[in-house]
Amino acid sequence: MKELLDIGQRVRQQRIQQGLKQRELAEKAAVGVNVLLALENGRPITTESLARILSAMDYKDALANLLPASAVSPIDLQKLAGKQRQRVR
Repeated sequence: MKELLDIGQRVRQQRIQQGLKQRELAEKAAVGVNVLLALENGRPITTESLARILSAMDYKDALANLLPASAVSPIDLQKLAGKQRQRVR
């Protein structure tokens, strides 16, 4: 997937800009070097490993900001659905 490759390239660029070697970042993130290599090469890794790596790079909110927060919860929407006007008299 092109998106995985893009994410991996961005992680590699940020790691290099921060002056971190792969081994250093892997240790800081508590993941194996092979996991970091997989990410940087566009191969899939677990969400937990991605979160650890981003957190180690001081991008803790990156995953949380990936999608916008829901303004109304699905439960509230269901409650409101029964109270919507069906017609105007």
